[in-house]
Amino acid sequence: MREQVQKLFNECMTGATDEDLLIVKQLFEGIQRKKSSENGSIIGGIFAMDRKVEDGNLEVSIPITPVTHNSLEIVHGGVTATLVDTAMGTLANMILPEGYGAVTTNLNVHYLAPGIGERLTAHATVVHQGSKTIVVDGKVVSSEGKIVAHSTGSFFIFKKKQ
Repeated sequence: MREQVQKLFNECMTGATDEDLLIVKQLFEGIQRKKSSENGSIIGGIFAMDRKVEDGNLEVSIPITPVTHNSLEIVHGGVTATLVDTAMGTLANMILPEGYGAVTTNLNVHYLAPGIGERLTAHATVVHQGSKTIVVDGKVVSSEGKIVAHSTGSFFIFKKKQ
């Protein structure tokens, strides 16, 4: 496996542009963030997600880079959806008692503006917590203060296996 990866790496680096190198650097930094437990998932590591809890609300922020771009050089809608789902799902899991988890059962995203600027930040707030589901409201805002997306998510509560 190591030889295959080294061969692929060498092929990719041959003639790499500065943008290609920036992308590879962010991918490697993402692996380091995951390995050092700075992020709990490889997706969080690759997108360099940072989170902050304040007054019961959660914020998850990512830099806008070529890794997040679509072919129009704006943030890919799937990246925006991943960001807001991560914020809402993390908040849902944070409010549960020990031994319980929550997974997304429904994600609704309304895209309102293109993802441009330096960063995107997703804000998540609990709307309802029941015994079986949690409903969370989310919004994604650009570094310029523009609302990029509004979202709601439903999360199913389950007991974790021991």
